[in-house]
Amino acid sequence: MAGLATVGMGLATPAAAHPHVFIQSHVELVGDDTGRFVSIRNVWRMDELFSSSVVIDFDANATGVLEAEELDAIGETIRESIAEWGFYTFAELGVRDVKLKDPEKVHALFQDGQLILFFEMPVDEAIDLTTQSVKVSNFDESFFVAFDFTGGAEAFQLVGLPGTCRKALNVPDEDEAAARWMDEIATLGPDEAVGEEGGAFADVMATRLELTCAAES
Repeated sequence: MAGLATVGMGLATPAAAHPHVFIQSHVELVGDDTGRFVSIRNVWRMDELFSSSVVIDFDANATGVLEAEELDAIGETIRESIAEWGFYTFAELGVRDVKLKDPEKVHALFQDGQLILFFEMPVDEAIDLTTQSVKVSNFDESFFVAFDFTGGAEAFQLVGLPGTCRKALNVPDEDEAAARWMDEIATLGPDEAVGEEGGAFADVMATRLELTCAAES
């Protein structure tokens, strides 16, 4: 049972650098009416193959239906297994990462043959979006899990923030991103590992939403 989330979503290696799990992602950026950044809420719809394997692994009473206790077990197993990967949730101020608190719970439900996960990560530092912009994304630096933002910028919703806040989606060009990554790893020495100084290809390729509530100049 634990192997589903731990192996399927957590313990990928750079050598296995192609996606095995596919997630349709919806992200809510939560703030208040002063423009303070409060939290990130994720709603993930898992692909049907992964979802069907969840039923096999977690349907303890073999009813073919995931009951409340079984769904809680799925959420907790996944919460524990992806913690070391930052819950695949990142916010950035310039070149540094924003401090996020771990979710207290990963909620799970099963709908139309797909597993849906949802959880909230509070922002653990004071960020005033009227004076600075933040970039937010879901990605897996091991490239084992792939995130799809169907609907573009509409996959990122603003909750509780002023109506003056603006968002812009940055979708890297695949060819340019690949060239940039190759330039980075070309500088590595013979004993340096890709993924350290060379960075991760998924990071370079990640779609990011930039959010600001600053007055337009």
